[in-house]
Amino acid sequence: MKILRLSIAFLLVALVASLSAKAQKEVSIGGLVSASSYIGDFNSSGIIYKPGVYAGGLIHYAITEYYNLRVGLGAGNLRGDPSTYKGRLKPNVPNQKPAAFNHRFFDADARFEVGFLPYEPFLYDHKKYAFSPYFSLGVGVAYSHGAPFLQFPVAVGARYRVAYRFTLGAEWTFRKTFNDSLDGWENVRASESKSLSNNDWVSYVGVYLTYQLSDKGCCHELKK
Repeated sequence: MKILRLSIAFLLVALVASLSAKAQKEVSIGGLVSASSYIGDFNSSGIIYKPGVYAGGLIHYAITEYYNLRVGLGAGNLRGDPSTYKGRLKPNVPNQKPAAFNHRFFDADARFEVGFLPYEPFLYDHKKYAFSPYFSLGVGVAYSHGAPFLQFPVAVGARYRVAYRFTLGAEWTFRKTFNDSLDGWENVRASESKSLSNNDWVSYVGVYLTYQLSDKGCCHELKK
């Protein structure tokens, strides 16, 4: 619980920093929609398994043309069915029985993004600094199946300047959760730590659109 409280505090600090008046010249806001899926005891290998729908909002703060701080939150659903699982179910809870599920999932996170090419949403030259693939890593909190828990999001994606101030992005996010009961099945031996041996993940594949709040670019002079 101490780690969970620290993560919540980190998210709040990141959100306040992103929305501060000083940072508004580099802040973008937007929304995203994704297909959500679960990876765990009922699904040990499928990447897109019984997809649900996930939607949310995000705030980008451009540190440089390569680096961004991102804060996001959203909600969706996760589904699973033990009749289709390909893994092994080893219960450690008496009388535990696998059952199909469809749970709501809420989360919030803060990430650090590293772009592989310089990106700028304002230049009038439509080809210059208009595209960049990126990698991101962060920390977050989530709530599902009646309990909050810690998670670590890892994502790969790409962004493209589709119009003045507007950025269209696509990304694939994996969230390593510190929760082994998203599917209602605790697959842990008594001698093992739940945090280290759990195998429940959440995967999102989707797109987002953001709008830059200011007409000032991050790192380059505008060329009209």
